Amino acid sequence: MKTLQGLRNLLKTIAQDVEVLPAVGGAVEDLERPDFEEREDQALNEEEKVFETVFERDPTGTTPRLYRPVPPRGRTERHLFRYFLDGSFRSYFLGTVLENERESPVHYAQTGACVLRREDDGSVRREVLRVENILLAGKQRLSEAIWTKLETLARESTIKLVDLTEKDIVSGVLSDFDLRNKAGGKVRFAMRTLEAEVLAEILPRLAEDRWLVLDGSLLFDPILTELSNSTQGQWAVGVSKNFRKDPQFVFGRGPRAERRSIYKLLADLQAEHRTAAFSAREGKVVFWYVRLREQTHLDYPMMGVVKVELVNPSQEPVSSTLIDEISRALVAERSVTPHGRDRRWHAHLYPIYLAERAVKESLLSREAVQQFLKWR
Repeated sequence: MKTLQGLRNLLKTIAQDVEVLPAVGGAVEDLERPDFEEREDQALNEEEKVFETVFERDPTGTTPRLYRPVPPRGRTERHLFRYFLDGSFRSYFLGTVLENERESPVHYAQTGACVLRREDDGSVRREVLRVENILLAGKQRLSEAIWTKLETLARESTIKLVDLTEKDIVSGVLSDFDLRNKAGGKVRFAMRTLEAEVLAEILPRLAEDRWLVLDGSLLFDPILTELSNSTQGQWAVGVSKNFRKDPQFVFGRGPRAERRSIYKLLADLQAEHRTAAFSAREGKVVFWYVRLREQTHLDYPMMGVVKVELVNPSQEPVSSTLIDEISRALVAERSVTPHGRDRRWHAHLYPIYLAERAVKESLLSREAVQQFLKWR
């Protein structure tokens, strides 16, 4: 509540210098778009649309197959995944600031990132949890005097001020014209940046028998840089529940080469199977898809599938055996699922779900924000 009190004083002070159109009923919560993770995945890898390099090496010397079985292998057989990292946020539209011919929306958000550690008996506990408070406005839509005052007030209130007009890879997929619409991308970028900071803290604790699963793509910088520059980065995987739908895949060479859209690739992917691994960023990252569930009771062939990414500093083909082990461990994580509590239940890994819940439980409630954050 101390943070909200400081923010309320900030809003009261700034309202003395500008005209304000407050949000009707006070702070209005911005709802997260379910497809934004997919749009982020597309933006992070926009230059690569056709993937034709199968980037794995079968120890037997045989040519890797397009599909491989990966039956679940849980922690009682091999406890591979020990750490689980996810982030979440809540964002609110507070109103519009009017300054002569200038105007800018103003948003408040809380972002959080959490790492859970799983013990040998299967219990989980919080290893790292961080929450950040953010105020968002458009610097280019306000005078220098007002922006400087915002910076000073935010610093005194230990609130991070974010410029809605500043370019970044996540919100860059949205138009600069509607800054209110762009706020969701800026908040997500801030959350991913916080995840990278938490990742840097947890990396030294990883080892060959202590892997980390990170929710979302590894191609986001500075996450990719953190993993690439650390010897422990090889023991982390990124798992995306939503991913781009436009890539094409080429399997085989010469006249027998087969070209498949992602829809065709995943429609033929059976439960507890994975696809071949492909190369991204010139081999710096390898990725593949794993089907966690049968398609029988799902509405869409893309449901029940996750995209898996692994940093590859050597830029050499990765062992099929390692990819199989990672995939089998991931399939085992689907055993308990929050069915009915999240629209992405079909692709959830339960410990990641718990990490997300831990963050959300640490954020201020919508009722508290709406009660405290008023301009006057």
